Amino acid sequence: MRKALFLLVLLICSISASGQVTVTATKYHPGMGGAGWITASGSRIDNNKLQNYQIKWIALSPDMFAKLGVKMGDEVIIECANILLNGVWIVKDKMAARLRNRIDILLPKGDKMNFNAPIKVQIRKKS
Repeated sequence: MRKALFLLVLLICSISASGQVTVTATKYHPGMGGAGWITASGSRIDNNKLQNYQIKWIALSPDMFAKLGVKMGDEVIIECANILLNGVWIVKDKMAARLRNRIDILLPKGDKMNFNAPIKVQIRKKS
């Protein structure tokens, strides 16, 4: 039991040291579940840019701000099996306080990202 606990603590420390964590990612779009056209950072979502995939914004659950050491406007790197989602995204929104270890990826309605169910992604703060 002690050995398993030690390995778990070691794993958590190695994830924290690298700054990369695994989270559950979902998608959202303006008007979905109460989401409006203004993000928590005060940024207005330009629908034309969103439809053309020129906006790469995410929302983080409140606990992720401390885990990743980020604030609104910081850039993060997402890595996952869906190569369309990989890359640099900007933190522009904050999810509900009850949610933990999650991110929401802002996508246009009817998106073509092949992302219809929650997925696991690796996320880290861009250096």
